[in-house]
Amino acid sequence: NASIIPALKKVTMKLENYKIPDYSLSESIKFIEPIAFSGFSSINKFQYANLRGYNASGGAYNLRLSSARLWGLISDGNPFSMTALSDKIFNAKSEITKFETLYNASKTFIVLNRLSRDLPISPTVNDLSRSITEKIKIKDIRKIKNLIMDIRFHKSNYISEDIEFIQSKDIKLEMSGVKLEVEESKESLLAAIKLLESRLDLFRV
Repeated sequence: NASIIPALKKVTMKLENYKIPDYSLSESIKFIEPIAFSGFSSINKFQYANLRGYNASGGAYNLRLSSARLWGLISDGNPFSMTALSDKIFNAKSEITKFETLYNASKTFIVLNRLSRDLPISPTVNDLSRSITEKIKIKDIRKIKNLIMDIRFHKSNYISEDIEFIQSKDIKLEMSGVKLEVEESKESLLAAIKLLESRLDLFRV
């Protein structure tokens, strides 16, 4: 009798002995989105695989489930359900609240955030190889790069909406000969804008 060789089980990535997701936060949110609007309080993993067109015993499907769990988007066990974090993301009352929630969720993994901070703006595979002390496969390095770029994406989304967006020490407001210089602060900037508006009114602009 021919021996049956069992399929190799896909194992979640590890970095510095910490489990990290194979799929980014953005990909994981997209993966579980149908549950958020299904009305189900929980769902069996086999039912969900069928719903999404995946093989329930396949590696890709189970790594997606594992990633969603690692990000804190779905509960452990089978059947599984959405978490409070998922509920906050899908039912956010404003875009700013949603961006803030996603940004905070993206900071879940210390090792990924450290790499995101220390690597160049457009890191190459070689940059990552030099930054990671342990031996790791090239395909996993590419996955890690994807995770880092996604973390940066959520950070930029949140900061772009954040009220603390002023970067320069001095701000100049200038229009048609009307010129003001103000120090960095929300209050002084708002006061300068009001003063500028009154001057523009005086100039009938």
